[in-house]
Amino acid sequence: MLGPANIERIPTLQHGDLLIDPQCCTATLAGKVLQLFPKEFETLYLLAQYPNWVLSPRQIYEHVWKEDPVDCDHIVRNTICQLRRKLARPELIQTVVGYGYKFVVESGVDQ
Repeated sequence: MLGPANIERIPTLQHGDLLIDPQCCTATLAGKVLQLFPKEFETLYLLAQYPNWVLSPRQIYEHVWKEDPVDCDHIVRNTICQLRRKLARPELIQTVVGYGYKFVVESGVDQ
């Protein structure tokens, strides 16, 4: 039987006023809960775990979708586009042309 003693708490991530709680599958920005689909949430959480790292569409797809990449560029691009729209801060997720995407955190911001 699972109980609180058997479950390890996954730490939340905070970058400025963005708070991502993987245990509750919620992301809030400036105190407002973002309405994210599961793959959008998982993509945001993955990128936020590695701030300022460039992750390729293939890396994102393999980690989030957990299957062999088939047309992964298109799927990841659409997911990133939806995330940017929902975050209302497109600068948080930048495209690095020819390489992939990165979650941008200014130095000095909580990580």
